[in-house]
Amino acid sequence: MNNVVLREVSSAEDAIKVAEFFRTVWQDGDDVAPFDLILAAVHVGAYCVIAEVDGHAVGASFGIRGSFNSENILHSHVTAATVSGVGFQIKQHQMEWATENSIDAITWTFDPLVRRNCYFNFVKLGAIAIEYLPNFYGSMTDSINLGDVSDRLFAYWSVKTKSTESSLASLRNAGPGEVVVEIPEDIETMRSLDLESALKVRMLVRDQLLDLMNTGWQVTAMTPDRTSLILSKTE
Repeated sequence: MNNVVLREVSSAEDAIKVAEFFRTVWQDGDDVAPFDLILAAVHVGAYCVIAEVDGHAVGASFGIRGSFNSENILHSHVTAATVSGVGFQIKQHQMEWATENSIDAITWTFDPLVRRNCYFNFVKLGAIAIEYLPNFYGSMTDSINLGDVSDRLFAYWSVKTKSTESSLASLRNAGPGEVVVEIPEDIETMRSLDLESALKVRMLVRDQLLDLMNTGWQVTAMTPDRTSLILSKTE
């Protein structure tokens, strides 16, 4: 969308607007990023951007600086968009900001069972996943995640390679020595209709991914039909 305006957040007014936007996305749960935390973090060098159309929020992202494996990182704690294409624009803005601020990589967490998020992260962005984090946030109370456990993949997006374009190389068949792990077609619908079955599927995928990633495997791609994750062994 050409009429989307992205602005870096620096005022209490904008921090409140971002916090309220997140609240509309994760309904019925705790604040994912309270406005006072956003404002305090930005004051000491954190990242926060709001995407607007005609002054109305359609996307936002909040992240903090940190260190991981001796690299300077921007950890994107929460990103959301309600208009198609805005999420990709925000990630490109993150990459530009990270480059200008001497950041080595951008990291974030996401649910490994949501296929569209896997496609976005591995294929559109060209990120990889380097850790499996079981029930990372504990029990969540928002309407999206209610009743499920918060297993997450830890995504790693190298700033050095400046991967801001679509990475079709990450949509491929598994090669020799690689492992394929299937993920469900629609875990969100399954969770709403049959929570017990959804939890069984999650545990099955957890057992496979956790065993592999704890021994040096990384998620690097998806199969062309988008049904499965492809893992490669690190050197």
